[in-house]
Amino acid sequence: MLLTYLFMWGPFLLFYLAFAVPCLLALRTRALDEASTALWALVIVSAPVMGPLAFVLLRPGTRH
Repeated sequence: MLLTYLFMWGPFLLFYLAFAVPCLLALRTRALDEASTALWALVIVSAPVMGPLAFVLLRPGTRH
């Protein structure tokens, strides 16, 4: 049972981590206030595919 669960959700989890972790790291380099940074981090973590995708497409703030 566990092996079946791992094969079903494992690739999705790896894709999510490979996409969300770089977005969260890039969020640290953005010039945003604390509330905006916290909101973006919440969106990236809570919306598994749409959150990181929105972050990549919208590119909030400027890099510093």
